[in-house]
Amino acid sequence: MSIKFVTSDNQGIIYTVTDTGELLYYRDEARDGTVRWSFDGAGQKIGSGWDSFLNVFSGDDGIIYAIASNGDLLYYRDDARNGASNWAFGGTGQKLASGWDAFSEVFHGGDGVIYAVAPNGDLSYFRDETRDGAAHLSFGGVGQKINTGWGGFRHISSGGDGSIYAVEETGDVLYFKDEARNGTAGWAFGGTGQKIGSGWATYAAVFSGGNGIIYAITADGFFQYQRDEARNGTAQWANNGIGQQIGSGWFVLPPAADVQGYCAPLSAAPGDTINFSNSAKQDYKVTYLRLKHQPDGSPGIAMADAISVSGAIQAIPDEAWQNGCGWKTSFSLNVPANWPSGVYAAECTDTAGDRSHMVFIVKPRKKRRNKIAVLANTNTWNAYNDWGGRSKYSTPPATAGSFARPNPWTTPIDDGQLNHLTRAELWVLNWLEDTGYSVDVYTDQDFHGGINGFNKYKALILSTHPEYWTVQMFDNLVAYLAAGGSVLYLSGNGVFERCEYSADATSLIFWGGDPSQGRERNLLRNLNPPRPERSVLGVAFVFNNMGVENSTPGPYRVEMAEHPFFGGTVSNGDLIGQEGLNGAASGWEIDISDAGHAPDGAIAAGKAGDDRGIPPNNIQVLARGTNKPTDGPYTAHMTYYETGNGGFVLSAGSLCFSGSLVKDATLQTVVKNALNKATA
Repeated sequence: MSIKFVTSDNQGIIYTVTDTGELLYYRDEARDGTVRWSFDGAGQKIGSGWDSFLNVFSGDDGIIYAIASNGDLLYYRDDARNGASNWAFGGTGQKLASGWDAFSEVFHGGDGVIYAVAPNGDLSYFRDETRDGAAHLSFGGVGQKINTGWGGFRHISSGGDGSIYAVEETGDVLYFKDEARNGTAGWAFGGTGQKIGSGWATYAAVFSGGNGIIYAITADGFFQYQRDEARNGTAQWANNGIGQQIGSGWFVLPPAADVQGYCAPLSAAPGDTINFSNSAKQDYKVTYLRLKHQPDGSPGIAMADAISVSGAIQAIPDEAWQNGCGWKTSFSLNVPANWPSGVYAAECTDTAGDRSHMVFIVKPRKKRRNKIAVLANTNTWNAYNDWGGRSKYSTPPATAGSFARPNPWTTPIDDGQLNHLTRAELWVLNWLEDTGYSVDVYTDQDFHGGINGFNKYKALILSTHPEYWTVQMFDNLVAYLAAGGSVLYLSGNGVFERCEYSADATSLIFWGGDPSQGRERNLLRNLNPPRPERSVLGVAFVFNNMGVENSTPGPYRVEMAEHPFFGGTVSNGDLIGQEGLNGAASGWEIDISDAGHAPDGAIAAGKAGDDRGIPPNNIQVLARGTNKPTDGPYTAHMTYYETGNGGFVLSAGSLCFSGSLVKDATLQTVVKNALNKATA
């Protein structure tokens, strides 16, 4: 499910607006951090056409406010409040006011109170006095300024009774209380926010459920429950402030442009053709970019002059998530001979200046290859893409994900949130280029099919989150190492779960085609015969201590300072990787080198104590993560071993490593020394 808007009332009812405009009803029946949803967690469609609004937010008691594209504030009321479609006024929004498109943030404060943040940061108070669809706002609809400086927060939501929670860019959670609640500036603590939490920069959405309950959605779609038990500005959280996961597959979309599309194939060499299929509400211009972050903030380097394309709406078929869109080609690219290998995008800019990006890979020319290859994790990009209604993680889950559909999660635009897909991989590729390394980029599908002469590469880099692999990819990796290659696994939760390409290679099959059989049987370590990634990478993911919500990322602690990759720059006990674009270097999803001894034929759970996979007997642990609250065996292991065939494997064992690599000098020294050794 791709979510454009998500909001909650004070009784556990949650409304979402999907990317296709459906208004869905959910209810958290437990409201205590345990998993108990109405309709088994399946959203009930109670409306359509809601994607045209600029904002949608709950007013409690079934009331939903929406801001139309022309700035009108509209009132709706869900009279059923049980998942059935039963609306006041026949579902027609009642206009309360106009000019609300001027605000950058609007949220409900309970009992008809509405707070609005202007672009300059002023916080204004409004009140819908009748709450019945009549246009009767306090002060004649004129907002009363009650505070300033509210423009820099990531998220703002009200808990009712004047309580307001704001998440700063740093991730700190601040508590405010509007004690007056009448349009005058009467604040607790003189209007100064009280810090009651930290580490919330990882969330893509934060919204209140009333009575101290705060719901939060992570960047990778996990739905969490938090509760502020104090509700007075002191830090007193249920479950010690650890978010309780009560759902998954809740992907919050970045702002979308009016142009969306996809390309085929995903990768092409110079001289080959890529076709782009778009649906657009208006005409647009296309600029081909080589994705390399620029000093002015632009995501790439223009490789040719922009071309103009006429807009045309293309219908979205049923079950597009698995069957694809089947759209007609809008424009094509013959890859020029002088374009170097890398990650590229067709940047589409509409008449309003909004941009969207269709990402593709340019492979190297056969006779002009570099020494280092990098895989773009296109299988993982697909698994997390819920465009069209489902992903591998949605409820219900997709059994297959089509490549022939838009994928907004591959955007190269850095939104300041955590990232484990294309944007994070670009951090590594950009750093490699800036450091002087030339690399060739391939897709997972390229590697699956076999790349002629691939064994001539001195090093292969797996970056960030290469979670979904085919059996053939695993076997090709083993063959590459046997031929003398070296691998830098700068990742976490990689080479983890089996997927398969459809017969025509246009979609990716998950769950072995049957989600009812569970995930564990498709872990590579549980196949017949088993293909445990720990035997190749030296480390493997375990579900213990998974996620930034359960364990704040931490730096590594050096354990083998004498290893040549450190270059004599550290001592045992030193902390390295203390900062990063996704937090400190050890975190989010992390791998360990401890052997797993599940008996033959058993389906291992992928947890410490119930796992499969033995690392090479010559493995060396260079450093271990220091995650909190767990500082022990379930943190990331940075490891090294020599294959005996002339190559080696260096593993970071952490999804957060790539974001820290671009910030930390010691991690850069390790990777540079590894690459220099491999390419010597």
